[in-house]
Amino acid sequence: MFRDTIAPFGWTDRALKVLLNYSDVENRSTPWYEQKSFGAVFNAAGYQTFWLDNQERPVITNLYTIYPTIFTAHLWTNFQIRQYDQVLINAYKTHIQPQLKQHNFILFHLYGNHINYNEHFPPAYAKFHIKDIPYQGLHVQNDKDKQIVADYVNSIYYTDHILKEIFNLFKDKNAIIFYISDHAQDNFESSTTYAHRCSTYGVEIPFVVYVTDTFKQKYPQKVKQIAEAINKPFMSDDLIHSLLPIVGIHTKDNLESKNLFSPQFDIKRKRIYCGDRLYEKKP
Repeated sequence: MFRDTIAPFGWTDRALKVLLNYSDVENRSTPWYEQKSFGAVFNAAGYQTFWLDNQERPVITNLYTIYPTIFTAHLWTNFQIRQYDQVLINAYKTHIQPQLKQHNFILFHLYGNHINYNEHFPPAYAKFHIKDIPYQGLHVQNDKDKQIVADYVNSIYYTDHILKEIFNLFKDKNAIIFYISDHAQDNFESSTTYAHRCSTYGVEIPFVVYVTDTFKQKYPQKVKQIAEAINKPFMSDDLIHSLLPIVGIHTKDNLESKNLFSPQFDIKRKRIYCGDRLYEKKP
């Protein structure tokens, strides 16, 4: 679990334009659609690529449809009715698992923890109630606000369950799994509002790398590199520079200074988020 990771934006559309390709703050003058993406690179490297998505499929062509269609196969699970993220696990077992080959890149796009939070977890995962949440430091004004926070915590509790399910799908394989959020939520932390916000709270995101026992045995040096990086300051627009080399893929666009797992990683990079804000980690 990495301890100092932020997103470059506080909204999905802006974040995805720099999360899934070689776009970043430094080369922002180049349009995102002219940059090589994960799907294109893994395809060129001979991988089977799969995109499973539990967010709504747009009716128009935009980044939400362009990225998935680059993959070998893409599957949306959210059509007429909104479904919990467990549907992605079921879809993987039914539609993707039978198609796996020697080298596979699989992307699970969870619905996750967007508003409305109470719609993103089954009733059985309503573990936390108003009385269970410490509200010190939050700008909550009434029980309605407190319930929003409790629902958010429950949605994360459910996401933890889904992540465990995903990890279990690959525990007996030679696999490495990256979990990262496109952005965060600022729930009554900066002010009396909640959800998306261009604030430090709105961009501080979870980032986890999980490796299986087989991966550990085959690549002990890579596991060591990952473990040594958990405290480095990172912004997710450099994800592609970090993920590709750790699985042995190198392109002309890769920069060692942006590779989190490299000794040459630039720990002094200024992390500019939401276009013009310099991130400074809270003490």
